[in-house]
Amino acid sequence: MKKLILALATIIVLAGVCVAQTAPKDISSVVAAGKVNANRYENAYFGLTLAADDADWKAPSFVNVEGRRARLVDAFSKSAIWEKIYTFSILADLLSNHPQLKSTTQYVRSVRHQLEREGLQTIREEFPIEVSGIPFTGAVLKESYDGGRVHVRGMYSTFMNGYILTLDVTAPSEERLQQLVSSMVKFKPQPRP
Repeated sequence: MKKLILALATIIVLAGVCVAQTAPKDISSVVAAGKVNANRYENAYFGLTLAADDADWKAPSFVNVEGRRARLVDAFSKSAIWEKIYTFSILADLLSNHPQLKSTTQYVRSVRHQLEREGLQTIREEFPIEVSGIPFTGAVLKESYDGGRVHVRGMYSTFMNGYILTLDVTAPSEERLQQLVSSMVKFKPQPRP
């Protein structure tokens, strides 16, 4: 009987350790894992780096501890040339905040619909895209400004470490969006299951 109790206690302790290792960190710890240094933002929790030359940085720009989400960083281009202006933000939202969520496509579609209600127009509905070796789902919308200028906004999301990680990028064209996402974001290689 003592062996059975000891075996059960060992299993319970080991199960607790496994759960603790796989449970996502709280949003404050995720925010604290990110730092801006010169022209780079690095977040050790997600193993990501955002490199932006000639940009103003704000990290973090929004943290909602109760809502378990944050805008981890914003990079704003300093360029005065319209074709070179961009913004690049990285957001984290705890996946368990959305228990009904089945896929990144569903999440991006929901965000896209919200942006349409705010007046943006969809140019490209949800599509798969790889960012530095990580699968994301993206959507592209456009926003018109006075004087006929247009900026496009790309939303790219993936599930990572218990969070919905989103890249929110604006630029003058879809081609520029793609160039920014492919050149500015790098992830450390992720272990394969």
